Amino acid sequence: MSVTPVEGPRFSRHKLPEQFCNVERLLEGMKRRNLDGIVVSMPNNVYYLSGFSGIAHKSDEPRPYAVVISRHAPDQPVLLLADYYVSSLMSQPTWIADIRSFRAVMLPLDLPPAENDIDRFISPASGKNGWAQSVRQNFSDSMSAACQGALADLGLSRGRVAFDDMRFGFQLGLDGVEVVDGYDPMMYARAVKTEHEVTMLKRSTALNQAAIEQSIANWQRGMTWREFNHVYHCAAVGLGGFVRDPGAMIWGHPQGVDSTVMLQTGLEDFEVSQGLHVMFDCHGTLDLYCWDGGKTWIVDGQPVGNARRYAVATSEAAAVVMEAMRPGVRVSELQALGRSVYRKAGVVAADSVLIFFHGLGLSHMDLEQVTADGTPNVDWRLEAGMVVPLHILYPGAETERIWVEEVVQVTNDGGVPFFSWGFDPMTNT
Repeated sequence: MSVTPVEGPRFSRHKLPEQFCNVERLLEGMKRRNLDGIVVSMPNNVYYLSGFSGIAHKSDEPRPYAVVISRHAPDQPVLLLADYYVSSLMSQPTWIADIRSFRAVMLPLDLPPAENDIDRFISPASGKNGWAQSVRQNFSDSMSAACQGALADLGLSRGRVAFDDMRFGFQLGLDGVEVVDGYDPMMYARAVKTEHEVTMLKRSTALNQAAIEQSIANWQRGMTWREFNHVYHCAAVGLGGFVRDPGAMIWGHPQGVDSTVMLQTGLEDFEVSQGLHVMFDCHGTLDLYCWDGGKTWIVDGQPVGNARRYAVATSEAAAVVMEAMRPGVRVSELQALGRSVYRKAGVVAADSVLIFFHGLGLSHMDLEQVTADGTPNVDWRLEAGMVVPLHILYPGAETERIWVEEVVQVTNDGGVPFFSWGFDPMTNT
């Protein structure tokens, strides 16, 4: 029986740099908050600091891994991994040299512990030195014991230590430690991207653009919204990306003259008919780094009537705002600038236009919510090196609404777009 070979994904997974995180900015954020150390056990933060990405665990399960960093000894971080995860380091090395492990769910409870239990999980190919030797010398009975040992060795048995999961911090029962929230110092670090992160975000954006273009090319008359979503999902996954339940396409599409701004639930269904304005705002990940965005596709047609003016104004507003996306500018200033373009163009209901921003990286936020001085970070300032999606929505009926979302790198010379297709609506006529 002959087997047709399956073409590999265009955006295949590959080994990442041993270090791609912004350690210097993390240390700066820790200093601003007077933190002696930080312990991260949430998956995105562990991946960010170590490169380790564990398979199998779901969002609400206890985390069998952590990274411990002391501000006073930043070159001596510790990576804690459940015993069954240590072999992952053979495929994706990490810059962290001190690797420690602990007994987890796989080892038997009906047999007495043995000194060589960890060897079940260490391949002979890993060698006798390096991380394998470190793991053998630092094998604990539990994650709590492993973390307590790491904290003690780093001089963090006393002081002010942040945990991105405060529940875990309190569970450790560290009498001499002030447990504080580690969310914002991590988001402060993640807000400004390293060159490696920018490369990963450009790859994920390119995948999204290719998936959108494939989806449009595969549209057929009579296709329903759910069928079209499935076409996008198949394209994204086939290219090498991942999407999550209930779907990757975010905007809802009210029918007729309904101009309500809404997100889809995955339960809607209608015909993707000629003339409909489809707003591509697609989410997914490649190497865990998020893609986002898209723009308006006018199904089998061109913008007609007032939609032509709305489309031109939206493109002009996006160009003006992107050029102004420089370090120091506030979000409210960018919103006012974009809205002024609509007013100058004489577009009605300029105040109804939604212009908004967020960070992008391992999440669709990557921004501290509260600054080091306790101020809510609502009207935040852009910084050089941030990757910030620019969203503009002119709401309207199904044949008038116009949307664009560009992924933008903030530089001293203005924003740099990651999509290659500009701001005008897409048509296939």
